[in-house]
Amino acid sequence: MAILPDISEHLHIKEGFCYPDWLAIAAVIDEHLPESDWHAAWEKAAQCWMNRLRENLGGKYQVYEATKVLLLSEAPIHEIKEACGLFEDGLRQILERLDGVASDVGYGKHIVMMFTSLHDYYKYITNFYAVGDGPIPEGICLRGDIYTHYAFPPMDYSSYRSVLVHELTHSCLGHLPIPLWLNEALAMRMQQVICSSDSFIIDQEIYERHVAHWNHENIQQFWQGDSWYIFNDNISYIYNLAQVLWRKIETDLNAPRSAILQFIVDAHYEDGGEAAFQNTFGLSLGDLVTDFLGDGTWAPEPAKWNHNSQLDH
Repeated sequence: MAILPDISEHLHIKEGFCYPDWLAIAAVIDEHLPESDWHAAWEKAAQCWMNRLRENLGGKYQVYEATKVLLLSEAPIHEIKEACGLFEDGLRQILERLDGVASDVGYGKHIVMMFTSLHDYYKYITNFYAVGDGPIPEGICLRGDIYTHYAFPPMDYSSYRSVLVHELTHSCLGHLPIPLWLNEALAMRMQQVICSSDSFIIDQEIYERHVAHWNHENIQQFWQGDSWYIFNDNISYIYNLAQVLWRKIETDLNAPRSAILQFIVDAHYEDGGEAAFQNTFGLSLGDLVTDFLGDGTWAPEPAKWNHNSQLDH
């Protein structure tokens, strides 16, 4: 059984919360333990972290451990067990449905934090995520330096499943340099098929709003990823367009599943996925948009992008 060296000096407290120095902890584990013990050591490091956070938060917070997840919450134990079950079932289905694309490789268990206080949730995530004036996310996958984890604000526990699946999908695609539009499209698709949620709606009114909204300039922001961080009334068009494009890839192209999965693997944020799309399907991404919106200059043009503002993928 692996004995985790003392890591207490690397469990730093900032603004009342424990934020471990994972790079330093990784160095300690690598130096003192053989690789065969790394998984167990990372699990123990995560337990130390969760126990510190439990102490930071006070109240009735408890840490519940399941096969693949550690969950921090004040909820009754039956709700915590149900949330853990939903998490592990969602993870299994994502890996099955995106076989060869999604990955759960890594050391230690998944960490899920379910905050009782919106103030605590907001305060915690601002160490990783510049919330600014935008809406507070319903849940978020936080990567930090090494240990990816998930944080959720207070909400009805019946709502957690779809948000968990959405954020889990992002995590399972985190090893790929895929464009943000594709990452979000897949997260929404997994949310729909696994949770039986029907959030994809296109009617004549919505379509006409799309036609009025999109132009050559803002479609480039969409491909590059910048538009996803411009919080205004147009954010719904951005998510909706990603869903439209993915549905067209799934259904209209009549391509084998293997080709679709290969496109995901090959797509790169530097060109919005254009080269991979052309190589896989013999078409431009602009052709997909033309099929939806009509004629226009829709294809990604990375040569015109301001790469200094390219978000960290």
